[in-house]
Amino acid sequence: MNIRDRFQIRLIYALYWTVGSILLGILLAPIVTSPPLEDHSTHALHDHSKAHGKIEVDPENAPKVSIRVERDMIAGWNVFITVESFVFAPESVNQTNAPNQGHAHLYLNDVKLTRLYGTAYHLADLPPGRHKVSVSLNANDHSDLFYKGAPIIASATVEQPNG
Repeated sequence: MNIRDRFQIRLIYALYWTVGSILLGILLAPIVTSPPLEDHSTHALHDHSKAHGKIEVDPENAPKVSIRVERDMIAGWNVFITVESFVFAPESVNQTNAPNQGHAHLYLNDVKLTRLYGTAYHLADLPPGRHKVSVSLNANDHSDLFYKGAPIIASATVEQPNG
């Protein structure tokens, strides 16, 4: 066997090892985990300002929020919020605060469900019973917005029938 044949055989093995290593890396990648992200979904409404802070708004131009929850014709509930003197700014989340801009946090029975970057959200069917749906206005850094010492929040109660 000459040197050229030996080199070609080694090249083939190197190619097999390279492809095998790549495939093994692809298979093992989901097993390797990164540190978990902070989970805000477990923040209770009454504990939320402890985690993110409070911002007292200018009383001359205080934002307002209201909420309406309606049964969806097919399934679940549709949540509609109305804001005044407030601008949703999803592009500025986690950035420097600006007066009367940010996002909202949606709560079900005082437990945070999600952030809102607009005025509508669909809730899937709820367990039977009475439920409180709330929305708070929050600054870009997630601080709760307060007016005269009270959080800017709106709530509605819905009754999910059995079956």
